[in-house]
Amino acid sequence: MFENLESWLPMTIPLLALMIPIVAIVSHYLGRAHAARQRHETIRELARAGQPIPPELLAEPSDGDWQRGPRGAPNPNRILIPALLNIAVGLGLMGMFALMAPGVWLWSIGLLPLFIGFALTAYWAFERRQAPPAP
Repeated sequence: MFENLESWLPMTIPLLALMIPIVAIVSHYLGRAHAARQRHETIRELARAGQPIPPELLAEPSDGDWQRGPRGAPNPNRILIPALLNIAVGLGLMGMFALMAPGVWLWSIGLLPLFIGFALTAYWAFERRQAPPAP
């Protein structure tokens, strides 16, 4: 298929770039499966020894998900972080393209993430008003 290395080499970078998310997803799920296997082994060992099993071992483990608080309660600020990130990226792109090519329309590329950030901020404000007060 490839006659020589020079024709094959340009394909390696896109192929490696496409493999990165696949490897990340597979390693994430393998890590979760390993942790679940270790947890179940610990429960089996405690049951064999006649020891009480702590309730923390029986509960579903949390991922450390930044969008959820303790016990799966929705975090009212889960939209704010991506909103501020989009606003910052939009402003950064606008500034970068304005400095790279003054007087050209390229700076307007930053408007897309900027307005997505503004929309997420508006949604966050609307959701906070609609949310019931915390106990």
